[in-house]
Amino acid sequence: MIKNSESSGHREPWYRHVNYNTVVAIVFLVLWTIMFFAIPYQIQKPMLFMGRSLMGLKPTLFPQLATLSLIFLNIWYLVISFRLKDKNLFTEVTRYGYFRIIASLVVFFAYALLFEHLGFVLSSILVAGSLSTFYGNRNVLVGILVSVGVPVGIYFVFTRLLKVSLPEFPFF
Repeated sequence: MIKNSESSGHREPWYRHVNYNTVVAIVFLVLWTIMFFAIPYQIQKPMLFMGRSLMGLKPTLFPQLATLSLIFLNIWYLVISFRLKDKNLFTEVTRYGYFRIIASLVVFFAYALLFEHLGFVLSSILVAGSLSTFYGNRNVLVGILVSVGVPVGIYFVFTRLLKVSLPEFPFF
């Protein structure tokens, strides 16, 4: 008769349940925690008028609440990750797949660098157009409409309706 660890009352050690999801949960938990504590130093304090703030809420409140909710969701993800039995699909990614990932990261890095200089709309048009072409968009008209329409639409929704400041067009 063969005894397994479950029937004999012995459970597997916790580290045997560590998988890809557990590692991702730990990495993101560390990142969200760093972000939570870095937010007050990254957001400019509002101007004072006669020694008092013109705003009732601190500008760091919403980003910290959002980050705190991400921390709690990540803790939940960490807890359930020990029960997940997923296969690591990264071992099946081809060299071309890794090339596409690296190319996308390079484009996003260039987007971050050009964002202030070219403005939101122009830099977003360049990123959307280049990535859609890189990933195989065959219809040029649809690519142009989406690459131009979406950033322009987002720009006007954020600046006109939501009153959020975005970097201006470089030609205006």
